[in-house]
Amino acid sequence: MKKTFIKNKKLIIGFLLLFVPLMVISLYRIDYSLTAPGCNDDISTFIIIEDGSISSSSFHTTSVIVLDKISIIQYLIGSLEETVSVRAFPDYYENVDLDDLDVMSYLMKDDSLFTSLVVGINNSGHDIEYDTYLTVYLTYSYLSANSLQIGDKILEINGSTDFQAAIDDFECEDIVEFKIIRDNEELIVYATNNLHDNGTCTIGINLAYYTELIDTDVNYEIIETNTGGPSGGLMQALFVYNELIETDLVENLRIAGTGTINVDGSVGPIGGIKQKVITASLNNIDIFFVPYLSDSHNDNYIQALEVYNTLDTEMILVGVSSFQDAVDYLRNYENGDANE
Repeated sequence: MKKTFIKNKKLIIGFLLLFVPLMVISLYRIDYSLTAPGCNDDISTFIIIEDGSISSSSFHTTSVIVLDKISIIQYLIGSLEETVSVRAFPDYYENVDLDDLDVMSYLMKDDSLFTSLVVGINNSGHDIEYDTYLTVYLTYSYLSANSLQIGDKILEINGSTDFQAAIDDFECEDIVEFKIIRDNEELIVYATNNLHDNGTCTIGINLAYYTELIDTDVNYEIIETNTGGPSGGLMQALFVYNELIETDLVENLRIAGTGTINVDGSVGPIGGIKQKVITASLNNIDIFFVPYLSDSHNDNYIQALEVYNTLDTEMILVGVSSFQDAVDYLRNYENGDANE
């Protein structure tokens, strides 16, 4: 063995000098995330409307690939690839469990699906009953022990159902009482409004509204998918609506887009817009809807337009602020009156 090592000493040392750094940059994880183009999913494959119309057009959600805690080699490759975005973790990542971010993502997706059903069914003239309530979407490491959990339904805050007023009354270091429903059981839990080094005070929770369907005259089925997040809301609502009306909004087109949806039909912003525009273009989409909420540089449509203008594509990019904007555009397109 010793003779073999001496004979191949230079070869072994050379191999180690190459192999060890390669292993380090391949396996060592850093606090950066990577966002890359993903895919367009035909909504008819995961939302089934029984007795819905047979459409000549298809409606698609557009998703991206997101990797957290990437390796050094992924960071290097991603930084060199124009279609990929690499960014450092936001400061709040220090106080959250990455697994909880995945849980939040799927909770947001479920809310998006139900809200899109509400919007699509309501606007088609069918009956639907639903409830929208404040819910815990994420907890932070400084939240009081034995307190709130992801998925808790908030009934009262300090004895009040006026949640915003109750939150506005919080003082630093206050003990706040929450009446909640968890696993169908009503509970009272407490949390401290923590004072932080930067002078701010927070309890350590992310609250948002969640929509739950109670009853409807529309028969539907939701097929579970691996895609998380709320950004498919607008397109899902358009698909449901198109399934339930007598005549298609538009014929023989591949329609995609991105944007959250609220029960009032308003559209909200999303992340990964650059990669979503590229994804849609690569998948031969004809019309791509994007939230257009302001003329600031950070607006989804403004950023999407910058990317769109670099692409060799016949896809039409359309900015909208509401479900009705998208419906009107498609109806006008069919009549030959739509503008880009």
